[in-house]
Order: sequence, then C-alpha cells, then structure tokens
Amino acid sequence: MYGIYQVANKDTLDSIAKEVGISKEELKKLNGILMDMELRPGSFLIVPKYDSSYEKYVVKKGDNMYEIAKKYGMDYHSLLKLNGLDDGDFIYPEEVILIPRGKKAYVTEEETIESISEKTGVPVAQLFMHNPDLIVLENQIVRY
Repeated sequence: MYGIYQVANKDTLDSIAKEVGISKEELKKLNGILMDMELRPGSFLIVPKYDSSYEKYVVKKGDNMYEIAKKYGMDYHSLLKLNGLDDGDFIYPEEVILIPRGKKAYVTEEETIESISEKTGVPVAQLFMHNPDLIVLENQIVRY
C-alpha cells in the first residue's frame, strides 16, 4: 500500500524516510532517485502507507520473500504484489515489508466475491466491510 507525500520546506530524504518509517535508500529506490538530492517543496514522493490492517516486517540478512510469505502463511505472489515487487526482485536488510493482519484469503484465477464468500464462510457484505475498495483480481488479498 502506497501513498503520496508532498514535500514541505526543509524536508530532506532522511527526514521523510524517518517520518514514514523506512530507510533513505528504500525511499530513493521507491521513487527512482539515484543519488542524494535536494528536494523541491511542493513536489511529490511515493511513500508506504501503513494502517492497523498491516504490520511492518523489517527484513533481516538472509531473508527472502518466499520464506517471509511461508512464515506468515501467505501466498508468495500476493505478498510480492502487496509490496510492489516482482518475482526476482531483491529485498535488503532493514527494508520494511507489509504483512496483512488477521485472517486473509487469496484470490485465484476466475474467483468471484461470491466464491470467496463461500470459501471463507463470510457473507459478501462483511467482506466488503473489511475491504471497502475491493475489486476481485487474481493474487489479491481479501481480509475477513
């Protein structure tokens, strides 16, 4: 989950990274910034957007996305998609990965909201309550 941050006067890559809870290097990578630079007030950066539906996992040396997904009982491809990664992308120590909290279902090919409701035993209305912007897509995570 990502949001937009508008740069204010005196903001630096370091101060923004600290404010949003990631490393400066991760912030630069997320925004395609190759070297340290002075930021223009009023410009926009992409930043991770955290809420209580997710927990932060700080990558440790030797971690990989497959093992993290397995540890949290998640679908590997859904975890990649949630964190804006593709198969084969590298993760680095101190990088922050989002992990959904609570019960979750993974959308497979050709599933509908009705089939997810049937699979989980949760009424359609309740699925939408926990996932207000839900559009059923393959490899999506649906919380319930």
